[in-house]
Formats: sequence, structure tokens, C-alpha cells
Amino acid sequence: MKYYGKLILVSVLCLLVALLVILTNGNKRISLSSKRVTQVVEKETGEDPAPPKGYQEEKPALIIYDPEEENSVNYMENLEDTLGYMKRSCETVEVTRTEIVSYYNYDLVILACQSLETDMKDGAGRLFEYVKEGGRLFWGILQNEVENEFLSVYKRMGIIDYGDYMDYHHIDIRDELLPGMKGEVFDAPEFEDVCLFVRVDDSAKVYMTAEVNDQDIPLYWTYDYGEGRVGCYNSTSITGDFYRGISAGCINALYDDVMYPVINAKCIFIDDFPSPQYESTSDVVREEYNRNVKEFYRDMWWPDMQKAANRLDYLYTGLFIATYNDIVDPEDFTFEAPSMEQYYGNSLLRAGHEMGLHGYNHQSLAGEGEVPRELGYRAWKSVDDMAASLKELLSIGEDMFPGTKFHTYVPPSNYLSDEGREAVKEAMPDLTVISGVYTKEGEEGAVYEQKFEIARDGIAEFPRVTAGMILEDYDRMEWLSALGLHGVFSHFIHPDDIFDPERSKGENWEAMLESYEETLQEVNDAAPGLRSLTASDAAKALKVYQELEPMLVYEEDGIRGSLGNFRGEAFFYLRTDKTPVSKDDACQITSLGKGGDGPYYLVTAKKAEFTILLKGE
Repeated sequence: MKYYGKLILVSVLCLLVALLVILTNGNKRISLSSKRVTQVVEKETGEDPAPPKGYQEEKPALIIYDPEEENSVNYMENLEDTLGYMKRSCETVEVTRTEIVSYYNYDLVILACQSLETDMKDGAGRLFEYVKEGGRLFWGILQNEVENEFLSVYKRMGIIDYGDYMDYHHIDIRDELLPGMKGEVFDAPEFEDVCLFVRVDDSAKVYMTAEVNDQDIPLYWTYDYGEGRVGCYNSTSITGDFYRGISAGCINALYDDVMYPVINAKCIFIDDFPSPQYESTSDVVREEYNRNVKEFYRDMWWPDMQKAANRLDYLYTGLFIATYNDIVDPEDFTFEAPSMEQYYGNSLLRAGHEMGLHGYNHQSLAGEGEVPRELGYRAWKSVDDMAASLKELLSIGEDMFPGTKFHTYVPPSNYLSDEGREAVKEAMPDLTVISGVYTKEGEEGAVYEQKFEIARDGIAEFPRVTAGMILEDYDRMEWLSALGLHGVFSHFIHPDDIFDPERSKGENWEAMLESYEETLQEVNDAAPGLRSLTASDAAKALKVYQELEPMLVYEEDGIRGSLGNFRGEAFFYLRTDKTPVSKDDACQITSLGKGGDGPYYLVTAKKAEFTILLKGE
């Protein structure tokens, strides 16, 4: 019997070894994907709460803009988006027509143009009468001129002295404008802008300063005037897409207590993974690590990436690509399975990550003239051809990773035309989310720019905000801004970042990995409690957020809330200088930021009705 027992044991071990060999052999078609448990609560609760006692629909915000000024129009549109994300309504008025509105009909007035001196017929004084009577004014941009209107109101803005316009590129964050921002320093050519030399009253609260000739010039401050409050942004850069979150922080600072829903997700996308790039050659890793590319990915890159995800609590969404040929005619499609592609795909899935689709090849789904010529991509002739390429990829995916559902699509190089999107919908039966980029500022062609939203056809638009293993100052500002507005960190990388001189910044793998891990830790420090989600789960979280209908009542000592379309769990940012405490188990409160003592908090609503107590300042 002992002999047979040993024989059975040896047989089992042989089977395990054989299975391991199969899993590392890309020519075999076995997939062992892990069943992942979603962190997103999305259920019908049956709760239909009435508005809390004393609830009144909030007055809208008013945005004053100049339709003749391109920056002003762009700023106005970004402010509309920002307020919409915060579940706040707004109206707009042209700067030449402000005399037709009563500011008292609005909870907040935002000046979003630079032509007040010449175009505001009723003058700036009326704005400050509104503030004096308890209104809130966001003086949202530096004016083109310092003339009579400015002279008539500057003291009511908290300014005690002013001088000339000054150039700057160095920014210091003095106070927590958004979660995790206090103490941050941004210094780069991308921040070059102009400000007005000012000195402000000691009672003003300064959030941002510019360093100019060893002087700290206030860039954003708030000042209480009469019964109201004014916030002043002393620069022009705020009009850009990436400053939406900064605008939100400036608006938040005008309130003693403010609360708005967020998505609550941190997502990392790995473009071109798995893909057939492992057989390439490079002197970069040969000289540094005495390894070829295949050995570098196998022995260093993927083990290190998995360790980082496990240690810092992140999930990856890998974007599968079958080949790097440039074929755009379905009749010519061909595929030879690389030796390691299935190994990496299985490893990704077994670890509980997600696999989405990137493309049959890396030719962006766009027609003639829709992708910059310098990228060297070929144009597709029709929607049918584009769809055929993804159907080919799905067939390959089913062969290599049987039973795997593909819910996510990321366009190659972030280019996707309207026709390409139709092809994606046609080809992918399980599609729930498309992930492009948050802004296409400075880019041409069919860049797939998105807002965080569920599109009319039900597909989640979930953009990536930042990219790369090594983030510079502007990148850090971008993710902090998005984190502060959306409660989202959405980032993408490529396996071959080390082989690209621009993306690697000339650093070796250890330095790149260290920078990457530092960024992930900084996100965790800024927003403890942020959920690690794959792209398809982030799509569910986005839907829960978008459908939520919060009704809030603010009182001196607390906030009462009722949530329409509640799906079992909802998330909010709360900004207050008081100490928030949940009255019961209806919600949980987590302090955000590096200090752990506010003023920003993550509120997790567990029930459709909740009460937060606000204890002294």
C-alpha cells in the first residue's frame, strides 16, 4: 500500500508540473481566471425616502462669462461641468447683460471672464452688495485691466495693496484646497502664467501662493465681507480642463460646510498587456540587467508590478492586443500566438485583475485624416472593417482565455472616431465601459476625450486622467485635481515604458518602480478609503453615482440627508472645519488628506437617510 501511495503522490506531482508547463506555454489554450468579488454595492433597496425636514431645493449658481472671449467660453463650460459633477445646478449670463439678473436669486455667483472693466454695464459694486448681504462670489479669474471697477471694490476683496502684473511658474499650496493638496509645491514650465502683485488682509485665508522674486503672492484666497464671502483667483490658468477640480476646491472654500457625491474609485490600466511585445530586443535591459526583453518582463517587470498592486491595494485592467501588424483589411487578418502572451493573460486573471480589449492590432479605429499622420497609422475603410477586427480579437481571446468576458475597451493611442465607437458597440456583446482620456488639450484629431458619465446608450465613459511610471509636477496636479472633484484616481501605464526615452525619463527600472510606488502611496495618503476597482467595476460605481439624487439640509450643528435612487451605498466628500460625527450606523466618516484631521472627509452612506453631527470648530 505504501508503494501505491507513493505512486499516487508522484503522479499528482507530475500532473501539477505538467499543468504549470501548459500555463507557461503560449501555444496551449487553457485559461484559469479568478472569480473576483466586486467592491461595488449596486442593488435595489426598495427605499424611497422623503426629503429631510426643512429641505428646500438649492438655489442655482450663476456664471458670468464673455461669449466673445474663447478662454471665457471654455471656462464657463468647465464650470458647468464642475457644478454638474457636484450635483449642483447653474445658469449663465453674458457679462454685457448682468443688469437683467438679480444676484439674490443665486446661491453663488462666479465671474468667469476678464472683461469686467469694459463690459459689465452695472459695475462690480452690485456684486459686492450681494456679498455684503450674505452672498458668495467667486472672482474666478484675473482681469485684463486694473481700472475703475477694480479700484472701487479691491478692498472688499480683502486686498490692502496691489502693484503690477507678474510672471510666475512656482505654486505653493498653503491650505487644503482639495484632499491631499496642503503642502504641495508645483514648479514647472507648464505652470507659467501671470498674476497681479497683491497683499491681502490678515483675516483673509490664503490657499495658494506664487513665488516671484522670493515673494509669496496670493493666488487664491477667501475673504469674509459683510455677511458673505468672496474667493479671488489671481491668475488665468484656471480655465483649462485639468483645473476643474481646482475650481471645485475654490468653490468649496466659500462655504463653512459643503458636501457633494463622488464616484470613489482608483483604477490602473495597463495598455498593451497582454500583447506580443515580449520577443523584441533592446540594449536597455541587456546592459543594465543582463537580460533580454522576454526575461526582463518575466523576471522583473511583472513580478514587481504585482507586488506593488498587492502591497498598495490596487487592481489592474490589462488591455489585450493580438498583433502589431498594420492590416486593416479583414480578409488579410492573421495571427500567430506569441510564446508568453497567454501566460501573462492567465497570470493577470488569476490574480483577480481584469482583461479588456485594446485592439486586434494597434491601428486606431478611425478613418482617413482622423489620426495625426506622424503616428504612422493606417485608416480603416468602414465601420464593418473596424468591427471585424474586434470580432477577430474576441475569437482569439476565446481561444486563449476561454470563458473570459471582455467588458472594457481602450482605444489604441487614445484615438477613436464616432464610427469607431459604433464598431466597438457592434463587436463587443459584453461592453460596459470605454476608457479614453480626460482631456485632449494640445492634441489633434479623433482623440477620445471623455467626461465621467454614463452615455445615452448606457455605456460608461470612464476616462484616464494621468499616465506613466514617473509623474512630474503637472501630472501630480492633474490627479489631485481629479481626485478632489470626482473621488477618482484613473491612471494608465505601458509595459514598455522603460524602453521609451521620453516615458522612462532616462531612469532605470528601480527608479521608475520607486516613483510609481510613491505615486500610489500618495494617492492612498490623500484619500484613505478610496476603492481599488477594475474598469468594469468602476463603470458600476459611476452608474451608482450618476443616478444618485441627494437631498441635503445644512444646519449649524449638523447635516441631514435623504438619497433618492439609493443603491445600497453612496459616497460623498464633506468639507468642514468642524468635527463631523455620524449620529448612528447610517454612515461612516473617514478623514482625508495627509494630516488626518480634515477639513475634507469621505462619507460612506449605508442607508438612504442619515444625519451627521458637526461638533464645534
